[in-house]
Amino acid sequence: MPFYDAGDAAIYYETTGTGRPLILLHGYAVNSLMWEYQRPVLEKKFQIILVDLRSFGKSSCGRRWSGGIMAEDVAGIIKLLDLHNVAILGFSMSGPVAFRVGLNNSEQVTALIFAASIFPSAGRPQTANQIKLLNEEIEILAQKGVDGWAMKAGLRTGPLVENMFKQNPEIGQLWDQILARHNPDYLRAMLAERARVVAKTNWRERLNELAQPTMIIAGAQDTRFVDASRYLHRTIARSQLKIISGAGHMVNLEKPEEFNRAVIDFLG
Repeated sequence: MPFYDAGDAAIYYETTGTGRPLILLHGYAVNSLMWEYQRPVLEKKFQIILVDLRSFGKSSCGRRWSGGIMAEDVAGIIKLLDLHNVAILGFSMSGPVAFRVGLNNSEQVTALIFAASIFPSAGRPQTANQIKLLNEEIEILAQKGVDGWAMKAGLRTGPLVENMFKQNPEIGQLWDQILARHNPDYLRAMLAERARVVAKTNWRERLNELAQPTMIIAGAQDTRFVDASRYLHRTIARSQLKIISGAGHMVNLEKPEEFNRAVIDFLG
């Protein structure tokens, strides 16, 4: 199993397929197994690099956790594998991570895809209530493990996943595998850092700096993220927008055929 040595953390990644490199970055609270419906299709056309971002799946957390640190990890993998003409797909939380990597490594990264992503408008400290909720999640992980935390975090029920289970009832086994891949100690370290870290950059103000061709994908029923996706499309000069009907937040798992076709058409 390959790991990238990030100094204070070991970042798990896999490579499969041949062709243009395509890095797939997962959303918050999941890991690279979320791309199981994309992997067998995309690996026929691209060299796929699947990454468990810091603290998720098989990757440890180390002493640091933030979007910027995760972007450094991804850039390190690009350098380690000596990748060029790279496309990066960032989903939800990892959309801003992909953006950072693309902005800072434009010679290597030549295309970006943002799926179900919202970019923070400004850095601000966690509120007292947010810190309280994060501490509750840390305590649940200590007492009830990943399964208890998943219920608390809305990964079994709730607006971000309910349409996924409705559209794709057979997803349950894969979803169990995704959650089982997490290490509760790494998640606790991540949550403790989330309570402490304050983002310092208004990323919306830097969107117009993006020069790469960009695809933006959202599920039509993911209302908040559709609005954010339209904002990205208006702001990023060389962008395309794809709204997939019938899909919610987990658009790649709810409508995999439409999602895969959008990626292939854009990069093909």
